[in-house]
Amino acid sequence: MDHSHHHHNYSDESEVKATVTYKDGKISISLEDNTGKAPELALAHEKELHFIMVSNDLEHYYHLHPEKEQDGLYTINHHLNDGTYKAFVDITPKKKAYQAAPNTVQVGTNETGKAALKPDDDWTKEMDGKTVTLEDVKAEAGKAVPLNFNMHGETPEPHLGALGHVVIVDEAAEQYIHVHPDSDDTTTFHAHFPKQGMYKIWAEFQFGDKVHIYSFIIEVSK
Repeated sequence: MDHSHHHHNYSDESEVKATVTYKDGKISISLEDNTGKAPELALAHEKELHFIMVSNDLEHYYHLHPEKEQDGLYTINHHLNDGTYKAFVDITPKKKAYQAAPNTVQVGTNETGKAALKPDDDWTKEMDGKTVTLEDVKAEAGKAVPLNFNMHGETPEPHLGALGHVVIVDEAAEQYIHVHPDSDDTTTFHAHFPKQGMYKIWAEFQFGDKVHIYSFIIEVSK
């Protein structure tokens, strides 16, 4: 996980366990630290908890903000179609080490197969009349890889305290990377890819009162 925006000096051992369940259109996330208590969470980009869920084949992407129901329990009403999902709970516990790990959520009995990603050959995407181009990327594992999004003259509005958000998941839906822009007024990001392979990028930019999500698939060399 990319920690460029959090300054942790911990080992990679998580001291907080996140459990995700889904029932009757409601997603519940319970959090427990290594002493059995609800962890205290720091605010990160205006929220205590960012919740990313992808279908196992990486075709569907949801970035949700569950509300706190009680200490250690966050919920949100969100209908999911039958299938297999991977959920990532993005939190910054105070004084506790944490790594976002995939939670598998099975809805109904239909299992969704794994993704088989092919590298994008079209780096310009359009959503509702707004065009975004991901500039040429030379992605190598273990290096800071610049992701520069050309907004074609448009300036997105701040969304959760930044001009954009980028979430990256590897083909196996095991590695979760959440990166924020290099500064408040740019749409350039730096990502660290832990290993070579195929990754899917979802870039979120807000125009007006609507968040547009642009997806790209890249190959990371070693």
